[in-house]
Amino acid sequence: MSIAVIGGGIAGVAAAHELARSGERATVFHQHAGASALYSGALDFEVWDRVSALSVVDPALAEFSSALGIWELGSAAPRVATFEGNVRPARGRDRALLDLERCAGKRVAVIDLDRDDWDGPLLAKSFAGSAWAVDTHTKFEAVRVRGLQHNFERRTSVYDFAAAHDLPERFAFLLAALRASNAAPDAWLCGPWLGVERAVAAELSASLGVPVGETTSAPGGAAGARFESARDRLLSRVAAVERARVLRITANAGAFRVEVEPGDARDFSAVVLATGGVTAGGVALERSFERRGGAGFRLSFAAPVAIELGGEVTEGVSSLSSIDFVERGLGALLEVGVAVGEDGAARGAPGLFVAGDARAGRPRTALVAAQAGLSAAQRALAHVRRTE
Repeated sequence: MSIAVIGGGIAGVAAAHELARSGERATVFHQHAGASALYSGALDFEVWDRVSALSVVDPALAEFSSALGIWELGSAAPRVATFEGNVRPARGRDRALLDLERCAGKRVAVIDLDRDDWDGPLLAKSFAGSAWAVDTHTKFEAVRVRGLQHNFERRTSVYDFAAAHDLPERFAFLLAALRASNAAPDAWLCGPWLGVERAVAAELSASLGVPVGETTSAPGGAAGARFESARDRLLSRVAAVERARVLRITANAGAFRVEVEPGDARDFSAVVLATGGVTAGGVALERSFERRGGAGFRLSFAAPVAIELGGEVTEGVSSLSSIDFVERGLGALLEVGVAVGEDGAARGAPGLFVAGDARAGRPRTALVAAQAGLSAAQRALAHVRRTE
């Protein structure tokens, strides 16, 4: 038995973990960062402003979350502050994010320092004006902290600023700066700067005796970097990893041949396709002058799949042509993906199972991606056991 997982985002890592849990060591092909490396650190099953009842977490998803080591999926839903100034619900969170539900009715200090991308007083005002803060009588106030060690840190990238706090001396500097503020809040809220490899938020919380945590990250920030680091640690334990660009997948006598750059090829009994959607580059948007400026979609490599948008599939080819975004709206970019059957396999390609943002018409959220990866792995195992 041999199963390939194409993609190293949340869906692909979840699939590899689930296969390992069932005794199968998958081969994972991935190369560049995708949408998972851009996520905010908030974990959702659906778009956050549509959240209603608390969704039940499947045991397999809870086990994957635990194995990843950076997520918290408890029985209670957290509430997080966003980098843009909102307070919003979530189903789970990166452990570095401050859970505001635990701070309800208390005084939260928003760190105020001189980074060009951060306005502590304005953010504190925005958080304090949220419906949740008003309803729970939670106070947010900016507290001046001399948290920059060097002047260039005003404009260094948010990733570099977060990674700097992994260093013992930089951690000690921030801890001392928080203590020197002479504030005594019930919690500290920082920007997305609290380390990449090191659990800085937890260590600060233990040192200060009050919760310390981050807002969500903007794309390309600390939350995505922490996921990639956790991903690499987990995959090193559960899968064979090949950092290579996939060129094509072809059906080959009941199996699948995966060809990677620069032309090496291997055969697998089944494949989990988790290469992401338009955001990750797994599905490419291209213009065609032959269609008089029309636009279409295709998979970023050759494979026996069809692309679907709103139930519309172009038969026999891997692209949808002449998409009118004036008519469909830009939301189409979040809906387009590979057409699948009821068993989650690509239509016409039994044994090739699609997960995450690569699949058409599914919510583009972290927990949906993880759940899809787990499901695709289970179905790939069942297919292989049935056919071999």
